[in-house]
Amino acid sequence: MAYIDWSPDLELGIDLVDQDHKVLVALLNQAHECMGDREEAATLGSVLNALVDYTEYHFLREERVMDAAGFSELDEHRELHRRLTRQAREIRDRYAVDPSGVRAVEVMDFLRTWLMDHILKQDFRFRPAVMARPESVDVARTIEFETRDEDHAADGATGAGDSPRDAATVGGPVDFTTMSVLVVDDNQNFQIILRTIFKGLGCPDVRLADGARQGLDALNQAPPSLILVDWRMEGMDGLGFVRAVRDQDITVPIVMITGYNEPGFSDRAREAGVNGFLEKPITARGLVETVSRALHDVRSAA
Repeated sequence: MAYIDWSPDLELGIDLVDQDHKVLVALLNQAHECMGDREEAATLGSVLNALVDYTEYHFLREERVMDAAGFSELDEHRELHRRLTRQAREIRDRYAVDPSGVRAVEVMDFLRTWLMDHILKQDFRFRPAVMARPESVDVARTIEFETRDEDHAADGATGAGDSPRDAATVGGPVDFTTMSVLVVDDNQNFQIILRTIFKGLGCPDVRLADGARQGLDALNQAPPSLILVDWRMEGMDGLGFVRAVRDQDITVPIVMITGYNEPGFSDRAREAGVNGFLEKPITARGLVETVSRALHDVRSAA
């Protein structure tokens, strides 16, 4: 059962903003689902990271729309964004340092109050200005997820979700709207986290496999343009899956998800055919950067 059900009452009627809000609601619901998960520190930590990353992206897009529409209360709204970002970062960073020191109810109460209050009470204030100038939305469509807002970046302490580099400097911008992704992970919460992030980035086709065997079956149906696979899985592990994929002469980029650091593992994984690594708890920006680098490496080797 969803912690928050999306309803027409939450819709501004501005498609781009509504889609962003739906992603944030999905992440909030996933945070609720992750409580008590067998990998809670990795799953809930990843959701909190993604919430901070996607919120910064959404706030930047929203502010560009308000500016283009000539919204008279932009400065006040921007300051509210800064305050909410600081609060979200604080909870995320506290959880990263000591998961037991952050009460689950505190996280959920803050996120629910923040999101619902912000949408219902604050965002509806700029709706008339944008509706009067619908072309103002176009400026936000040009913003890549990798774009950093200097005001946001300078506003708070760096944390697990802050990427020191733009993904564009690593392997070039990634057009997720043309990609198909296969996620192979026996943790369903983690599957859904990744699917939510990819959907938020515009990826139209995200397939989920509960383990290596199911993942191999999915490859027989239609090869994706990117594979993400967890290292530790019941039965065939991630390395076994990668070797089986490469034995089929499938050359798409493979990113391995791991929360462990074993000496020599990365060398063995690269020899098996892994193109990049994503450490748990993941961040949305870290995901984009890793995918960008993996795609670049595969293209360079071709």
